[in-house]
Amino acid sequence: MTLPMMGSWTVQVEEVRPFSIHGDRYFELRVWRVGAGSETQSVVRIPEHVSSGPPIVGERYSMTFLMGQVTALKRTGSAAG
Repeated sequence: MTLPMMGSWTVQVEEVRPFSIHGDRYFELRVWRVGAGSETQSVVRIPEHVSSGPPIVGERYSMTFLMGQVTALKRTGSAAG
């Protein structure tokens, strides 16, 4: 799925893979987009600085986009509650 130019998604993290490029740290996330009635899986790469800590598998987050890039990742809770 194509990432939006701007806006936000609510996602549930299914997999987290840390990696680095020239010393800058990133996370590759496999996420389910939580929507009205359907969920869509995507792979998203985010820089470490957009989150207050490493994303956690099974947790839900609000993911904010600007120009197709993730600019913020904020935990909203777990899938169970």
